[in-house]
Amino acid sequence: MMIGDRILSSRCAKPLFLVMLCAVIVGLFLWSLLNYHLQPTQPIFYGSRAIYSTLLLAVILALLGRILLLRILKVEIGGLRGSPYHHTSAWRLLLLFDVAAPVYLVAGDLLGVSPAILIALVTQLVVQGYTLWRGLISWTNAAYRVATTGLLALIAASVFQHIRALFPTSPRSGTSYLESWELLATLLATFVMMLLLILISLPVIMQSKHTNLPSALREYVHSPVCRFQILVLSVTPLLPVVDIFDNVVAELAWIFFLVPLLAIYYLALISTKLGLRTEELQRTLGDLSSARRRQDELRDYASLVTRVQEEERKRLARELHDDTAQALIALSRGLDGLGRAVGKLELPQKDREWLANLQDMADHTLESVRRACRDLRPSVLDDLGLQAALEWLCDGSNSRGVASSFICTGQAIKTTPEAEIAIFRIAQEALSNVWRHARATQVEVELTYLPDGLCLRIQDNGCGFLSGQTFDSQHDSQSGLGLLGMRERAMLIGAELTIDTVPGHGCTVVLTLPIHQN
Repeated sequence: MMIGDRILSSRCAKPLFLVMLCAVIVGLFLWSLLNYHLQPTQPIFYGSRAIYSTLLLAVILALLGRILLLRILKVEIGGLRGSPYHHTSAWRLLLLFDVAAPVYLVAGDLLGVSPAILIALVTQLVVQGYTLWRGLISWTNAAYRVATTGLLALIAASVFQHIRALFPTSPRSGTSYLESWELLATLLATFVMMLLLILISLPVIMQSKHTNLPSALREYVHSPVCRFQILVLSVTPLLPVVDIFDNVVAELAWIFFLVPLLAIYYLALISTKLGLRTEELQRTLGDLSSARRRQDELRDYASLVTRVQEEERKRLARELHDDTAQALIALSRGLDGLGRAVGKLELPQKDREWLANLQDMADHTLESVRRACRDLRPSVLDDLGLQAALEWLCDGSNSRGVASSFICTGQAIKTTPEAEIAIFRIAQEALSNVWRHARATQVEVELTYLPDGLCLRIQDNGCGFLSGQTFDSQHDSQSGLGLLGMRERAMLIGAELTIDTVPGHGCTVVLTLPIHQN
């Protein structure tokens, strides 16, 4: 969709409005032709060809500015159609930027009102036609720009001529009196032209942004386009001095005066481009902030889930210990007493064996429940602390056939319960991986308390694995905690986990937790 389909989209987009705009353009053009004759306020040495030179300069200036704009757009966007930059107000405002506006006023100063209108209309027809051909505006928008620019040239040139007519005209005689009033007339006409440019731009901004008049005025005034438009018009009082030169020198002076206009327009483009990149950077930073905020929320949620999981494990372990284990203990003692009572009776050997099997089953079940309680939530961690819990893990690893040694150095530092259970679970998973996958014969667990934290190191002499390789997915899904789970738990408590492994040379897991003591 073109920009013009959104500019002047409601009432202004109706065919009747387009017909009215075309009528204004044709009326201004016919009026200028019917009333055309050179009315120079000062003697012009380069004669009747002045309007052609001025027209050529205005067209070249405006067309170069528009081509420069579209080239920067193409470089920035990689294509003009369907670009997200079409929805930004900065580029739309640049389409309202008229770099040739000073030429219209100077034409009204040096040549008269009718030539100024003709130059403005022809220049805008060329520029808006080129922009329409590139697909950046609609017919309605192009007609609006041509018609309003013609009216702008009419009003600004008339203001200058009216103020100029209040004072006697005479050939330049070197007096400063006439020159000072001519400068004042130029300044006032420039001020009027700037006000008219603002009024022309407001309806476009209001329709494209669907906003009210104060908001549109605030957007235009605070935009860099407004400041650069004022800077371009500030050159206007300097341009009429070219008529003090004769013939070729005067035309060269025009060119030298138009170079700063293009330079200012280029600065406006660069400023807008930098502004858009700044907006894009701000949006990127906003997205990063949102992503970081969501990441923190997910981390908090994961921490809450982990905490709830540990609480649930603790509750289940307590219930198993208080209810199921106690019931199994009572059952085991009852069977034991029953066995002693039955031993005094003369029962068949088959019944005696059946009763002994029941006794063994009860004992094994009780031991399984106790092991489940320890796996769910080892009481040694709550009762004796992290050091004793890690030592208990090493004892369990020894019972599984992997020789394990535990070393603790440094003065113990108090840590939070969440950090202790996370460290315990990481060590538990690391030792479980050694037992399941590493085919190791020896593992060392070392807990070191540092002045500002602690360090846990678990090293085995197993087969190791590649750094990008994970353990068996089936085992990980059963345990619920693999390498990824170890890293997630470390991240939740603010610890750093590194895994150093080489195939055939074992694996070393190092966890470092900074602790800030009050």
